[in-house]
Amino acid sequence: MKRLIETLFGIDAPSWTSGGSWRLEWLSLPDGDRMLLLLAGLLVAALGLWTLYRWEGKHLHLAKRVLLWGVRLTVLGLVVGMLLEPVLVLVKEEQVPSNLLVLVDSSQSMGLRDAWQDEVAATRTAEQLGIEEGQEGLRKLTRLDLVSRLLDPSMIEALEGDGERIVHVHRFADRMEEDAVSSFVDQSDNESVANPQAVDESAPDSQLLTLNPQPLTPIGETTAIGSALKQALLAYAGMPLAGVLIVSDGQSTSGEPMEAVAKLAADENVPVVTAAIGTLEGPRNAMITSVESSPVAFVRDTNQVTVQVQSRGMQDVSCGLVLDMRRNGGPWQELGREDVILGLDGAQQTFVFDYSEARPSKLEFRATLEDLGPELSEDDNVGHAETRIVRQRLRVLFIAGSTFPEVQFLRNTFLRDRSIELSTWNMAADEDYEHPGDTPIQRLPVTQEELDDYDCVLLYDPNPEKWPANFPELLVNFVTKAGGGLVLTAGEMQTGGLFDRQLDPQLAWLDMLPVIREPGLFRSEVQLKLSARQPWKFVVTEQGITDPVFAFSEDSEANRRILESLPGMFWHFPVTRAKPGATVLAVHGDPRMRNEFGPEVLLATQLVGPGRTMFVGFDSTYRWRYLSEQFFDGFWARVVDRAGRNKRLGGSYPFRLSTARSTYKPGTTVKVLARFHEIESIEPGLEALHGEVERGDDEPVPLTLVPDEQPGVFSTTFPVSRPGTHFIRVWMGDEAAGASVRAATLPLEVELPNLEYDNPGLDRSSLQALSVATGGTSFDLTEADQIPAAFKIGTIARQLEHREEIWDAPIIYASIFVLLCIEWIVRKRNRLI
Repeated sequence: MKRLIETLFGIDAPSWTSGGSWRLEWLSLPDGDRMLLLLAGLLVAALGLWTLYRWEGKHLHLAKRVLLWGVRLTVLGLVVGMLLEPVLVLVKEEQVPSNLLVLVDSSQSMGLRDAWQDEVAATRTAEQLGIEEGQEGLRKLTRLDLVSRLLDPSMIEALEGDGERIVHVHRFADRMEEDAVSSFVDQSDNESVANPQAVDESAPDSQLLTLNPQPLTPIGETTAIGSALKQALLAYAGMPLAGVLIVSDGQSTSGEPMEAVAKLAADENVPVVTAAIGTLEGPRNAMITSVESSPVAFVRDTNQVTVQVQSRGMQDVSCGLVLDMRRNGGPWQELGREDVILGLDGAQQTFVFDYSEARPSKLEFRATLEDLGPELSEDDNVGHAETRIVRQRLRVLFIAGSTFPEVQFLRNTFLRDRSIELSTWNMAADEDYEHPGDTPIQRLPVTQEELDDYDCVLLYDPNPEKWPANFPELLVNFVTKAGGGLVLTAGEMQTGGLFDRQLDPQLAWLDMLPVIREPGLFRSEVQLKLSARQPWKFVVTEQGITDPVFAFSEDSEANRRILESLPGMFWHFPVTRAKPGATVLAVHGDPRMRNEFGPEVLLATQLVGPGRTMFVGFDSTYRWRYLSEQFFDGFWARVVDRAGRNKRLGGSYPFRLSTARSTYKPGTTVKVLARFHEIESIEPGLEALHGEVERGDDEPVPLTLVPDEQPGVFSTTFPVSRPGTHFIRVWMGDEAAGASVRAATLPLEVELPNLEYDNPGLDRSSLQALSVATGGTSFDLTEADQIPAAFKIGTIARQLEHREEIWDAPIIYASIFVLLCIEWIVRKRNRLI
């Protein structure tokens, strides 16, 4: 019978409609005034048909007229019914699972490890996540590792609620990933997914989350919790939602405000439950960023090891810094210890340890931070450096412009000194003369490589006309770029003529000297001869007394007596004054030998770039041998050592550049420090260091470093407005020297802010506010087992409908045909046709 009815009405109903109900709907049924017009039209048609048959069949019996009227009226009704498009609606109600969305924060901050300082909370969290190592195990895992532990198969099964919900997991950072997490699961065992009526084909790719043996990795540099939630609501619009679970540290650094999206979720009655990952304190860590020591140092010198410490989340925390040292691979021995109070996040703290070694050896240094408590990692609490202690002979090139007693004594004393490797060149000698020396030479250097092989060049009253043509340029590069030492000892034959022609480009090397002799300086022969009629004493300045050049004895009182007893001098070369920044070691003792700048300078020194120059304005120091040969020998050994030491140490500056912080952001102020390796090496007359900072093709910005509050440190500040690598260049000498000398350089990275790391702690309050605004609940990892119970919606009643249009059903066409045939037959029999 059912089959007959379906055939008559042309119905092809699916099997699932069995047991359901049905109803009839009219697709084109008018309403309002149009419905009244339709009813009125039907009434007029009925009356018109009755009037027609009453007039046409007045001779017929009433029953026949009613029959014809009824048949015609039924046909009209069937036609009108077809025009109203009748539809048979088959209805059946069923229960379907709802959809539960899980949004997993995968931004950079989720790749951090927390310190888990609260032992109680750490223990409870470890128990919830099944981490056997407890607090220590938690510290080894990133936040994303904890997410994988949280969303394990048992948690997914609990969220499914015995098949009442379908779980969709999406990762997000600055946006939600459209495809659900697919590397976590095989969903073939999920019965609800196998049901084609339970999942809307228009929904995003649905996958379930299970524990993945491969750890999750961060996918984005910012976090947009609000935007990700809005994307999820739009992607699953029209589908029944049980709620949204957001797993995050709560740090939303971009995208739409969470408050606005929370209102949208609340309006759609979608509760948002949050699972807080991390700790309020966030990562807590201290590290040794560098351990620096000169790679080469000399026996019995006082050297330094510099340790830099940086920390995050540990401001005002006290700890210990221990520096150990071992010789030639032997046992470690403690060299020094400092009590450290850690500073602001990212701030560099510098600690300096002094040491001295009596024998050549290989030294290893190990700096260790102790007693820090729980922190992110202990691997970066140790730093290392190495130094080789050597006895190295100083290579000296001694060039003499003439033969003079001082020259002979100087050559002999350098040849006797085993700490010096000497090469000599007497410019007044014959061509076949064999120039004595530890390393004899047949000519002066003609390439930069040849000259740079020396540590110090000592010029005694030289005659530049007999130099190779390029030797002046080599000499300038030797000092300003290679860090070599240059000593000029004035003489009575050539030196005056040199300074008279000092504007000659071939004599540009004179500009490196620490003294100035102004053109036109006049000192009459009478005055010089009057001064030279009897020996005069030179006066050692306060700076000179502390300078190694005049260190004849380690005992200060004995050294003073030696200086007072040194034989006097007869001749000197007058200069106007010392250059700004130069250190004057000795001046003339004759009150007549002075000018507007004070007593005339006899011995001065200064750094020129990484190199050093010295000016000795008198001769006849050989007379000191009458008092003691060691005074003469020791003085000149210390002169060439003072001048050539920087070159012997690799041509480096006596200071190290650093910044107060390791990184900077646009809009901040950089503080650059020039820290001298030895405070004693600072020129007493040094009032400032000059430099510049440059970025790309931008115009360099000049810098002036002045003495800092810290002893032995010069510093300055400058703003940075643009990201990128900035190069800081600082040199010794005046401001204009930077164009010709090799500068000490320091690259500085200015980076755009990383909001993920600026405040990496857990933002629990934001997650709680989001949950409360949508009617959900916020949990931390100690409450992980309570998360599934927060979702109240399980299966949802869904009404399934199957619609069949019946206006063109065969029975309707057949009925119209039969009725019209009946009418025709009746009219024929009654002679109405």
